[in-house]
Amino acid sequence: MNKKSDYLKETIKHIDIKEHNVVPLVDAMGDMAFSARTLNRAANIFDMMIKDDKCGVILTLAGSLFSAGLKKVVYDLVMNNMVDAIVSTGAVIVDQDFFEALGYKHYKGTQFVDDNEMRDLMIDRIYDTFIDEEELRVCDDTMALITESL
Repeated sequence: MNKKSDYLKETIKHIDIKEHNVVPLVDAMGDMAFSARTLNRAANIFDMMIKDDKCGVILTLAGSLFSAGLKKVVYDLVMNNMVDAIVSTGAVIVDQDFFEALGYKHYKGTQFVDDNEMRDLMIDRIYDTFIDEEELRVCDDTMALITESL
């Protein structure tokens, strides 16, 4: 049987969008089909929204965004005044962002593993991403202490 350390070794890295110029790629997608053209349209709408002083931009977050490596993208949107408000599920805030704020990591994994083995090793699988269940419990206990003190 594998050890926990065999699975929890390569961390997910958060992309720094400032290191990449995706504008030409997204612009070119306007002449494509399906989701590519839709992404181009969405980018153009977003561009119009942030240029319009009377338009408020509300970013909604759901799913495993931060555990997938998108935390810096959201941070940059906020720091560059590209969003006015964020509505998020609790999992994004607690089980992903706060989890990493405590010093814990998300790890590259695969969906092609034996979930029974993962359970025995106390590894949680988020599709193709792994986290240490023991660390998640510390995160949950820490959050409980904070909320109980309010």
